[in-house]
Amino acid sequence: MQKLAFEQAWDKTIADQDRLEIQRVFSEMNHENKKGQDAFLLKTAFNHKLQFLVTVLVNNYSNESFSLLNQKAVYVESGKVIAKLESEYTLEIPSQTSMPWTFIFSEDQLEQDPSGYSGELKFI
Repeated sequence: MQKLAFEQAWDKTIADQDRLEIQRVFSEMNHENKKGQDAFLLKTAFNHKLQFLVTVLVNNYSNESFSLLNQKAVYVESGKVIAKLESEYTLEIPSQTSMPWTFIFSEDQLEQDPSGYSGELKFI
């Protein structure tokens, strides 16, 4: 059965309102018959360094842990690749677990300006 977990630093610093929203989204997701990994978009934003932040719920439906290290990820809107990166994050997501995470795309990783609406993050 799929469970929700928070990375240690997230667990200590996440605002109560954000935690409740992530818990709500997780509880409303259909986890039945899912395989592999996917990412559910929670929100996007730009920070003060003009980096594009994509916060997702990473779902690991497999029976093995899933490492973000060296994972290639793309942010897509309306079928167009907006940004891509090769992850340097050392996060390990245990089997049958979902965890929130923010992917940070620098300006040079953006292929075009994102609208921030109805996009998705994909592992390729």
